[in-house]
Amino acid sequence: MGVANYLLFAVMILFLGMYCVITKKSLIKSAIGISIMVKGASLSFLAAGGTTAQVVVVLIIIVDAIVAAILLSLAVNVYRRTGSLDIESLRKLWG
Repeated sequence: MGVANYLLFAVMILFLGMYCVITKKSLIKSAIGISIMVKGASLSFLAAGGTTAQVVVVLIIIVDAIVAAILLSLAVNVYRRTGSLDIESLRKLWG
C-alpha cells in the first residue's frame, strides 16, 4: 500500500469525523466525531513518515486524551444542569 492510499484513507476518516460533528445533536457523539477527526490527522502524519512525524503523533495522542477527558467532564456537567446531552440545551446555560 502506497502513501497515497494511506492519505486517502486518512482524509476519509477526517471527513467521517467532520460529518459526525456536523450532523449529530448529542454532545457525546460530537466528542466521538472530534476524536475520529484527530485519528485521521494522526494517520496523515504517520503516512508522511519520519521520526518527527512519530513524535508529533505521540503528542497528538496525549492532547487527544486530555481533550476527551475535558469534553466528557463537560458532558457530565451539562447533563447535571439540563438533564439532557443535546447541544441545543447548552443555550439554557447562557444567562
